[in-house]
Amino acid sequence: MPFRIDRYSLSTVPLEQRFNDQTLGNATGFVWQMQGKFYLVTNWHVITCRRFPTKENLLKHGGRPNNFRALFNIRQQDFGKVSETLPVRDDNGNPLWFVHPARNADVVVLPLPFHGNEIAFNLYPINAVSDPNLFVGIGMDVFVLGYPFGSAPPAYPVWKRGSIASEPELSRITTDYMLVDTSSRPGMSGAPVIARSWSHHLYDDGSFSVDGSAASKFVGIYSGRLPTRFRDEAQIGMVWSPFLIEEIIIGHIRDTD
Repeated sequence: MPFRIDRYSLSTVPLEQRFNDQTLGNATGFVWQMQGKFYLVTNWHVITCRRFPTKENLLKHGGRPNNFRALFNIRQQDFGKVSETLPVRDDNGNPLWFVHPARNADVVVLPLPFHGNEIAFNLYPINAVSDPNLFVGIGMDVFVLGYPFGSAPPAYPVWKRGSIASEPELSRITTDYMLVDTSSRPGMSGAPVIARSWSHHLYDDGSFSVDGSAASKFVGIYSGRLPTRFRDEAQIGMVWSPFLIEEIIIGHIRDTD
C-alpha cells in the first residue's frame, strides 16, 4: 500500500545553497509550471545570500551560491528522493534567475532544465491542480511548508502554523505581501504558504459547503520575518502574493546582481 502524502508536501523542495561544493545554508522552494516549462520559485535573498531590499551580505564572509542542491520526489509515493544540482549562475557568474519587472519583490523564478517525459522523477508543480477559490481573510490560519531543520530523511516539510495578520486584499495596492503572525527559522525562506479548511469551507463568492474532506489553497511565498531590534519582539513574517510568479515569468527579466 503506498504512503498517503499530501500533494503540497510533495510540491515543496528542500534547497541547499552552495558555492561549488561548499554549503552556505538551507532554504525552501517549490516548482511552478507554465506553458509546458518548469520553474523553481524561492526568495531573492535565498538565491543571492543578500538581504532584501538593502542588499547587505547575509553571510559574514560574503559568500553567494552558484548552485542549489535540490531534492525531488521519485515518481512513486514513497520516501525516495532524487538529488539534483541546479546552477543559479552561468560560467561567467551571471544570474540565471528572473526577477520581477519592478524589482520590488523578494521572489525569484529559476528556469529548470527539465522537459516533459525526459524527467526521471516527479516535480509535482504546486499549480498542477487548480485550488478551490477559498476565502482567505485576516485572522485565519495558514501553514508555512518549509525546512527549519534542514533536509534530513525523509526530507518532507514541516507545516508551521501561523495566522494572517494584515488584510490580504490590500497587498496588491500596497506592498505586494501580506503579514503572518508566526515564528520561523532561516530554512523556511522560500516556502509555499497554504490555507486549509476541514469539513466546513467558505468560498470567495460567499458560498459555503460542508463535507468530510480538506480544502486547500496556495496563498503565497514566505520570505521570513520583518526585522526587529530585539529577539523578543513580535515575530511577523511576510508572504508575497502568488500573482508575482507569473508576472516574473512573463517579464523574463534576468537579475544583474
